[in-house]
Amino acid sequence: MFVKKILLSILSILYISLNVFSQDNENIVYAQQLFGNGEYEKAKKIYERLYQNKNFKEIAYDGYMNTLFKLKEYDLAEKVIKKEIKDDSGNQNLKVYLIQLYIEKGDKPNADKTLNDLLGKLPPNNFSISQIANNFYRINQYEYAAKVFIQGRKVINSNNAFSFELINLYKYLQQKDFLTQELINLVETQPEYLPSVKSNFSRAYQSNEDYQILKSLLIKRLQKNTDNLALSELLAWTYIQIKEFNLALIQTISIDKRTDGNGALLFQLAAILKDEYQYAYAQKAYEQLILKGKNNPYYISAQIELLKIKQEQANNKGSIGLEAAALETAYEAVLTEFGYNQRTLFAVLELAKVKANYLNKLPAAEKLLLDALNIPRLNPNELAEVKLELADVNILNNNPWEASLLYGQIEKSLPNTVLGQEAKFRNAKIAFYNADFKWAKAQLDVLKASTSQLIANDALDLSLLIQEHFDEDSSNNALKTYAKAEFLREQHLHEQALSKLDSVLKAYPNTDLADDILLSKAKIYEAKRDYKQAISYYEKLCNDFSNSIWIDDAIYNIGIIYQDKIQNNQSASLYYEKLIKDHPGSIYTIDARKRFRLLRGDSL
Repeated sequence: MFVKKILLSILSILYISLNVFSQDNENIVYAQQLFGNGEYEKAKKIYERLYQNKNFKEIAYDGYMNTLFKLKEYDLAEKVIKKEIKDDSGNQNLKVYLIQLYIEKGDKPNADKTLNDLLGKLPPNNFSISQIANNFYRINQYEYAAKVFIQGRKVINSNNAFSFELINLYKYLQQKDFLTQELINLVETQPEYLPSVKSNFSRAYQSNEDYQILKSLLIKRLQKNTDNLALSELLAWTYIQIKEFNLALIQTISIDKRTDGNGALLFQLAAILKDEYQYAYAQKAYEQLILKGKNNPYYISAQIELLKIKQEQANNKGSIGLEAAALETAYEAVLTEFGYNQRTLFAVLELAKVKANYLNKLPAAEKLLLDALNIPRLNPNELAEVKLELADVNILNNNPWEASLLYGQIEKSLPNTVLGQEAKFRNAKIAFYNADFKWAKAQLDVLKASTSQLIANDALDLSLLIQEHFDEDSSNNALKTYAKAEFLREQHLHEQALSKLDSVLKAYPNTDLADDILLSKAKIYEAKRDYKQAISYYEKLCNDFSNSIWIDDAIYNIGIIYQDKIQNNQSASLYYEKLIKDHPGSIYTIDARKRFRLLRGDSL
């Protein structure tokens, strides 16, 4: 009986204890809710009682301190914190609250003194150091957190510890000098982070001066560590940012030779140089790859890319017609050396374009493309590219129905792809040329939702043209004549196209196709390399038809002519700037902004 009474007493005590413990847990949650609602006095009473309970002291401490700070009861807070520090002198985290207290009181000398005391007693343990720094994060004292990490390196004797934490801190504090040094240190010791380091520099730097400083620091660091390849690659990248392309090329060639590399870095650099319109340096990079010999994995690609550069230069200068024979010889030499295969398909397609568009060798171009259809292992996209070119040749050869058939095959084999949509657009243009305006517009309206912005924009423009000028109850003779002129322009029959356009204006002097005709004439004269006349028509369009849908086309094309054809960069910049300011929603604005910044010398 006596034992039974004892057991009942123990169970009663346990029940009461568990009940009290459960209630105190609920009180913690309630205090947190009060604090969140700004009822600090009520929260303080609960936290204070819980803090005095040894079972809840540690749990309640943070909430108690935060409440005292909110109530600005600094004397009481200081008394509690110092007692905690005295009772647990080895816990440096406790000093963070004391530092926070001094900061809130505006007592910086004592805050700094306490921080120095903390730094002098940092535990030699990565986790503990991170925990202290994170507590400074919590109170938004990021500079103090950085000081903890820096001192922590000394304590654990590791110059590379806490790199990522410091990088994030310096980015937040916008301390570019410290960030730069930290990123250089990181890539020097951990080269696998080079892409991330480049990305960080791109986000942190706003001016050419920043990159100039980085260049100087890298050169000094490389003088001490000449064999560090990651630093060398970072320096080459820096040269590109400040547009010292020749030095970027020299540096990359040096890295390639030192590592006996396969040319991967050179090939990547050449692509960047080409995108930056640095054709001379890109050509040198590709030539360096070719010198490695036929066994190099980039040998064929370098040959092809060299031809692309020559083609782009000829296109930009508007001299492709003059250089067509030389391009034909170059492409044929590549095909003779490497044969007709998947890797040389680009050369086949470009050779066909040169023969068809500039040398009037339509039968040769057609045969070349028909043979290309039989190249082994071509994927559906590559077959579609061949058929697109073959269809274009058929248009030049005045076989629009054959071209339409090929476009239809591409659209059917590659639905909902860019190539399939391009084929659909070209087929709609054929319908337009043949005055089947309703069907053409139906196709164009579908393409306005194309995933390709260029196709969507072109489809929208042609759809609007039909919508504005097509009248179902009339003969639409003006629009039909204009469509025939556009077909002649597509066939490069420039004089006939001009004559047909003039006939529209003569027969229908009040036609609202006048702005469309000006645009078409400008493009014809541009194709004829009569740039002065082309610009005059583009400018007349801008001046006489301020509401035309072709205004942004005209402004952009004038800029391109001045920059690429006439080499008048000052005039080109003026037109790019006009497009950016007056037509920010134009499809050409992104490229115009890039070209404008390049001409101005900005770092991209």
